[in-house]
Amino acid sequence: MKDIESTYHTLLNGNKQRLKKERKRDNSFVIIRGIFFLGIVAFMIIGYLQELAFLYLYLLPLILIFLILIKKHYRIRNDITYLQNLITINTKGLQRLSGHWVNFSNKGERFIDSDHPYTSDLNIFGHGSLYQYLNATTFYLGEQELASLLSEESNVREIKLRQEAVKDLAARFDWRQGFEATGMNTDKKNHIIKVLLAWVDEKRIIKNTNNLYILWLVPIITAVMLILMAFGYVPSYLPLIFIMLQFFILIIIQTKTFKVLKGTENASCILDQFAETLKMIEQETLQAPLLKDIQRRLYVNGKTASQQVKSLSKITGLLSFRYYILYWVFNALTFSDLYTIIKLNKWKSKSGKYLNDWLKVIAQLEALSSLAILAHDNPNWVFPEVSDDKPYFKATSLGHPLIKKEDRVANDVHLSSTGTILVITGSNMSGKSTLLRTVGINLTLAYAGAPVCARSINCPLMNIYTSMRIQDSLEQNISAFYAELNRIKLIIEAAKNGKPLIFMIDEIFKGTNSQDRILGAKTIIKNLTEYNAIGFVTTHDLELSILEKEFPDKIKNYNFNDEIINNEITFNYKLEKGVSKTTNAIALMKMVGIIE
Repeated sequence: MKDIESTYHTLLNGNKQRLKKERKRDNSFVIIRGIFFLGIVAFMIIGYLQELAFLYLYLLPLILIFLILIKKHYRIRNDITYLQNLITINTKGLQRLSGHWVNFSNKGERFIDSDHPYTSDLNIFGHGSLYQYLNATTFYLGEQELASLLSEESNVREIKLRQEAVKDLAARFDWRQGFEATGMNTDKKNHIIKVLLAWVDEKRIIKNTNNLYILWLVPIITAVMLILMAFGYVPSYLPLIFIMLQFFILIIIQTKTFKVLKGTENASCILDQFAETLKMIEQETLQAPLLKDIQRRLYVNGKTASQQVKSLSKITGLLSFRYYILYWVFNALTFSDLYTIIKLNKWKSKSGKYLNDWLKVIAQLEALSSLAILAHDNPNWVFPEVSDDKPYFKATSLGHPLIKKEDRVANDVHLSSTGTILVITGSNMSGKSTLLRTVGINLTLAYAGAPVCARSINCPLMNIYTSMRIQDSLEQNISAFYAELNRIKLIIEAAKNGKPLIFMIDEIFKGTNSQDRILGAKTIIKNLTEYNAIGFVTTHDLELSILEKEFPDKIKNYNFNDEIINNEITFNYKLEKGVSKTTNAIALMKMVGIIE
């Protein structure tokens, strides 16, 4: 871990030094550009006032040099942005290692779903979540892909393919950082992508672009008429008629051209970025089968995806001139928008149907790279053995991945066969809920294809269901107890389906009186032993421990204990066999001053 931390520090300091140099170059270019601009203006003014026509001969090389300076300055600005992105990436890397990642801005809150079988209870999305810790995606499709890996069902083959991909990417540290930095920090990126995808999906507004070539005859005829008028071959009103006809045609087609072009203007910068990102994927020698399959999707029509996206970028780049008044005069005289429409429609007909898939390729790589960060930063974690067997769960040195290493307490957890249920007792704050989340969040990582926080995990693919963070709903007029009943009903119905299942029920039926709670809990636990499921039930009701005697092969008692020494409560957070022998509610009340 120290070596990894040192790597991040070295890169961070190196990038900061490079950034200082680039900013000095940036300031120098600002001054040089200003001098050349003033020189051009001075030559023009002096040449005009002094009637020194030969000075105008120097304008062309000066203007060319000025344009070259602009291009070089643009590259410097891009380098500055890239270095700033690398600084952000390495800073976040250090924050993950130190446990200060909870201020990362993207928390995945839009993926929170209180009705999901497990994501709300296990803190998969939202503040302090697994998603917030992992996420290194740069646009909404990447976010969706990562969220999907953490929340949707998969199969063993897909999991193993993702594991190989994550291992491959974990070893490509520099490439991953460059890949992420290239995709970061573009304003309105998500909006423009959605507009572009809508544009390629919609039907062409001008269906037959061949007819547009005919319209180009009008400005040609107008130009010819103006030349003929200048030499006195035609009367002055004749070219005027063609000019009026030209403006009339422009007004008619303007509404249609606007509809065609509105989906692509302002897109050039975003497309340049995606072209560069795609190029990085195309040129990297990836080894994992899944990554090779992803790469193959980037070769279409005899060209790479990056080449085709770059081509679209150049076409949309022409649209940036539409913000200048002189362009509208030029457009009125030449119908230049028609040229752009023809090029756009040609691109759409040939490559448009592939754009969405190319963006999904980037999204997949971003999601897998997020998991690869976890593998790189935690070399002692392991990739679990996932199979298609009946439900069981065996983990050694299992820890919560979001708890700092120095504070993390690992436990061995073993549910040997179908129908096994661990009934876990223990006092308040002793670690019962944390254990359930530790199991659940590591299974989430396992099924995503990521490494897990353990020395080893062996398990089949199981559906995860939880009942932990139960809340009432004033809007739906539902009490917390009724909400818990619905949640447990969901678990039972899922178990009845016969698919392998693992469940976690925290403080079962805590919302009702002790007599009903104990009776109801016993009934539920007994029923769950009969299904193709395994699971955990935590409780303060020691009476539930007698179930182990009734079902010794299925129900196992475990506990967390604490000690009260000199009015101070200490916890070891170690899972032990048997029933809890301690309580601490009164001690906690005294500690907070409720009772004396």
